[in-house]
Amino acid sequence: MRRLMLTVAILCASTLTGAAQQPPRQFEVASVKPSSDTPIPFTGGRLPPNRWMAIRVNVVWLIGVAYPEYAFEGRVIGGPTWIRNERFDIEAVKDPATTLAQVAPMMAHLLANRFALRTHIEQRPVDVYVLKMAHPDGRFGPQLKRSAASCIEARTAKQPFPPECRGTVTSGMNLAVNQVADFLSYLSFLQIDRPVIDRTGLTGYLDFLLHYDYGPFNSPFLPVPRTEGVSFFTALEEQLGLKLEPTREVMDVLVIDSVERPTNDIQ
Repeated sequence: MRRLMLTVAILCASTLTGAAQQPPRQFEVASVKPSSDTPIPFTGGRLPPNRWMAIRVNVVWLIGVAYPEYAFEGRVIGGPTWIRNERFDIEAVKDPATTLAQVAPMMAHLLANRFALRTHIEQRPVDVYVLKMAHPDGRFGPQLKRSAASCIEARTAKQPFPPECRGTVTSGMNLAVNQVADFLSYLSFLQIDRPVIDRTGLTGYLDFLLHYDYGPFNSPFLPVPRTEGVSFFTALEEQLGLKLEPTREVMDVLVIDSVERPTNDIQ
């Protein structure tokens, strides 16, 4: 029995050692440059599948790519002022088969290697918005509805959505309720920079269409229809029958221990 236990322990240790020795996924080559003030014309189109690019972004934004759960400013704590004020252009080469999820550890490696980023996790109170029903009777707004059964069936079967189940830039189609909160977190990130936590009590799948004034964030890069003068919060309540209430909740935050400006261009 002792010999068997010893053999199992050695095999486990060998497996863990082998896993630890595997190099982290990384970009094949990456260029990191301070952004210039020269305007960059928007020509449309898509990047080649072996390229990844970010223009005029700060280090906190890059941290959000590497660690999506900390993509909001309030969940990244500490660090010098330049990681929020200075902008960089990143252009990298990757395996064309790389998925969006796989880009995160690649960016984490780039930040550790090129920016000497070191962090740890703590729990602290964070400013958030709680998503609730706006009306006491729980009724939906005119632009929020339950998803059609055929659309839910296509989603459950992981089949391509038919045209009637596809949304527009400002809509969410066939989204589970928690995904609605995530979607609104993305939209509100451009407006208020806080996570959104679902407290509606709703279940199932929903469709919605939301039009609001994009304000200073409106640009050719974000072709979202505008409704002049209607704020994100007003549109949310009037069009969807939902509301966001500000509060603070204890959540994990990423604390920056050390970070440095990148000293080399291409690596």
